[in-house]
Amino acid sequence: MASDDRRRPTARKATQRSTQGRSTRSSRPSSTPRTRSSRPVRQPAAKRTPRMPKATPKPASAPKVPQVKRSAPRPQRGTRPQSGREAREARARQVRTADAMGIALRVVVVAAIVAAVLGVAFLVLSNTSTFKIDSIDAVATDHVSADDIQKLASVEEGTTLLNVDTGAITQRLMKNPWIASVSIDREFPDKLKISVTERKVEAVVVMSSRSVAWYLGEGEVWLEPVNLDVSEGQSADDVALEKATSVGAILITGVPATVDPAAGSKATDDVISAVRSYLDGFSSEFASQIVSFSAPSEASLSCVLSSGVEISLGSPSSISSKEDVIKSLLSEYPDELTYINVRVPSSPSYRKIDSSNVTEGSGATGGSASTTGEESSSKDSSTGTN
Repeated sequence: MASDDRRRPTARKATQRSTQGRSTRSSRPSSTPRTRSSRPVRQPAAKRTPRMPKATPKPASAPKVPQVKRSAPRPQRGTRPQSGREAREARARQVRTADAMGIALRVVVVAAIVAAVLGVAFLVLSNTSTFKIDSIDAVATDHVSADDIQKLASVEEGTTLLNVDTGAITQRLMKNPWIASVSIDREFPDKLKISVTERKVEAVVVMSSRSVAWYLGEGEVWLEPVNLDVSEGQSADDVALEKATSVGAILITGVPATVDPAAGSKATDDVISAVRSYLDGFSSEFASQIVSFSAPSEASLSCVLSSGVEISLGSPSSISSKEDVIKSLLSEYPDELTYINVRVPSSPSYRKIDSSNVTEGSGATGGSASTTGEESSSKDSSTGTN
């Protein structure tokens, strides 16, 4: 306890020291000027030696825990900060896009308004007598008269050029098998013009009874029956050939009784299809020489050329090969052949005449070539006729 009292100053001693210090400073005369020399010189403080930090006691070593290395998270890809120029361009694009959308919207609105106005005006005009149809100009053809066109069109009284149903008129006109297409024109203020295009006749077909024939039009459509006025010294095939020639068509004879045509219907018979296959398979140059076909069955087809040569074709197969054989024989024996058999093109046969004075036979039946002045004889180049 004695040692502690010597070390610590008492409260009384500390009070005396502070009082002495204040009295010393206050006793300086106020009139005495302050000079540099009178200022007490401060002694540089002694350099303090830096204190070393106290060593902290190390805690008891804990067991080491293996640390798992965590991969740094990948920075998320963000949008690259735009420069001032890019930002201005982006804003300009946005402004242009907004302007374009606004213009498009205004155009759509205006178009809708105009369409509505026009629709109302059209509806009003179509039901007034301003454009009422007063006359129909029907253009006749060879087989369709103007009266037929007007009757089939059947335009109701009071119909105007604006509300006339041209589609319905076309459908009614197409019921006529001769009509292939229809053209309808409005001639304001009050005239409707209707013109039609006829089907082309492709063949005159004579049935096996040889008492009736039919026109067969393009698209294999039956058109109408043909009246055969057979005079003395003529056959039905000859009369039918004349009619076919006058309309630029071919003649088909010997068609079986199973073929039953009906106006406006399509020919789906095998013999008609076989003839069509030959006409499509032959070259146009060779097909133009054919004037008639005989079609009693699909496997027994034959044709007659304009020169009078009859050709046995058989079923419609190897058509191009058969044409090559026919052309070769005609070239080898010009104006000498009356019959060629190419049912089997690899083994053809033919007949030719010996006389050089020959006249052309009938194109309808391929009648044998006749001679003048001397009798003609024919021979077969094969071992037998097919």
